Amino acid sequence: MKTSKHINVGCWLVVLLLVGNYAIAQDVENEYQTRTELKLSFKPWKKVKVNVSPQLRFDESFTLDKSLIEGELEYKVLDLLTLGAAYRFIANQREKKDTEYLSRYSYSATAEKDFNRFEGAFRLMYSNYADDDDDDVLDFLRYKLSIKYDIAKCKITPSVSTELFQELNGSSVYKMRYSVGADYKLFKGNYLGVDYKFDYYKSEYRNKHIVSVGYKIKF
Repeated sequence: MKTSKHINVGCWLVVLLLVGNYAIAQDVENEYQTRTELKLSFKPWKKVKVNVSPQLRFDESFTLDKSLIEGELEYKVLDLLTLGAAYRFIANQREKKDTEYLSRYSYSATAEKDFNRFEGAFRLMYSNYADDDDDDVLDFLRYKLSIKYDIAKCKITPSVSTELFQELNGSSVYKMRYSVGADYKLFKGNYLGVDYKFDYYKSEYRNKHIVSVGYKIKF
């Protein structure tokens, strides 16, 4: 029995060593980014919502990397279905070149359903960007599943989500994004949000860690 146990332990150690060596051999690159955002939401009509979101992005040394502003129009077709269209204008600050200005757009359909205190949503989006730092224009389908939980008598609303980015040119998975965060209700219509995103690139030995702080105002 002791010999069998020793063999099992030895096998597990070999497996762990192999996995560890493989992970080191891949030399995975980890990038870090910080984002700040202000989101303003208006409802000019009952089924129509307009979102305006300026955002600043900082690199690992907390130097301004990009600034952008996004406008989004949402229309509630059914109680469970919302259609959206967004336009994003980006100013790409570069050290050795002039600032580059870019335009991006997206179209989305979001299905939402409440289950007791859980709010689930599935969003299908077409976009010509992957929310990355590169400037290439590529077509993507993005599938996002998210869940929020309304805690009774609490101003904090936690949330988790996962999103798959599929590149249409090659029909391959470009990256996965996992996110966890929370919104804190300061007072009526005003929220402070914090979240962490982890981008896992399927075809590259690269990960990205994104910490975001945002302020939301609903008019």
